[in-house]
Amino acid sequence: MNQLRSPFVIRRGATAVNSLVIHAADGWYDSIKADKFDFFTKLVRHATGQGLATRVVAAEGSAAKLLLEQDDIHIVVGDLPGYGRGRLHAMPTYVWGFWYLDEVGVHWNSSLRFARFCPDEVDFDKAEYFFNGVTGYMLRENVSTIPQEVRMKNPMQDAAAVVYCQEIEGAADRSHYLTTEQMIRITASTCADEKVYVKPHPNQSKLVRKAIMDIAADYQNVVVSDASIHDLTDASRMVVTQNSAAGFEALMQRRCVITCAKSDYWHATLTPKRDGDLREALQFGPEAIADFPFEKYLYWFLDRNCLEPAKDEFVKRAWARIKDKAFL
Repeated sequence: MNQLRSPFVIRRGATAVNSLVIHAADGWYDSIKADKFDFFTKLVRHATGQGLATRVVAAEGSAAKLLLEQDDIHIVVGDLPGYGRGRLHAMPTYVWGFWYLDEVGVHWNSSLRFARFCPDEVDFDKAEYFFNGVTGYMLRENVSTIPQEVRMKNPMQDAAAVVYCQEIEGAADRSHYLTTEQMIRITASTCADEKVYVKPHPNQSKLVRKAIMDIAADYQNVVVSDASIHDLTDASRMVVTQNSAAGFEALMQRRCVITCAKSDYWHATLTPKRDGDLREALQFGPEAIADFPFEKYLYWFLDRNCLEPAKDEFVKRAWARIKDKAFL
């Protein structure tokens, strides 16, 4: 078959797009090759049926860099932001089962960071049904992006806030406004008359965990805990983080979330950039977000802007984005 005349070939202007290339970073290569993710299995099957050659390459390798220069469809998997012709970025979102397929990047690099959330344009009944289904399952089954401790039979003691730690401050591309130390110290001192929980990241290095423990030891009201984020959020009036998945998941419990870094779910949070901003957020946050439409936001973010491979319409929606990008 002469592919240049094939009705299945996507064309960008006068240029034929003949291939779908998946650029896999950070350990994704073997899993994708082994068909462990429906996201890629379904896309590859559809692309092949459309007459496109498909291949998986290691991202940032020499072959990948050469291929990125070709006028084909490129899906970059991993935290590697960048805009380019025919390029889309894919990774799971903060909730398992939903994926990014984005022109710019994923998480705080995704185009959702620049999107406009307009609650009036979101159907409440659909949003409520979606919200109850997703959050009910995740909270009931103790599901998170990272395995959590078994949920407690009895509720934890109430707290003013929980601080969810990360380890992003040494990253080459800075995304945080406030450091972990600033978050802990300001939260502890601002909420001095109430308990404050601090949870180190499950993959925290020993050095950083020790630093967190040393900071917490300076305050009598701070308790370091490795409990499930769902228990900690349930016990806390507010959640303080930089841009972690734990902050996004706290929206499922309709909490006031304070993100001290760039994030793509900032529409639903307060985002302090200075010490004084964080103090104000802790003092007035719950009041400020009292009427926030959490149901509509999760539905808008996950269902309308991301993709769910388990759904029948997944390939149709994903391919529409790919075709739109291929014609740019």
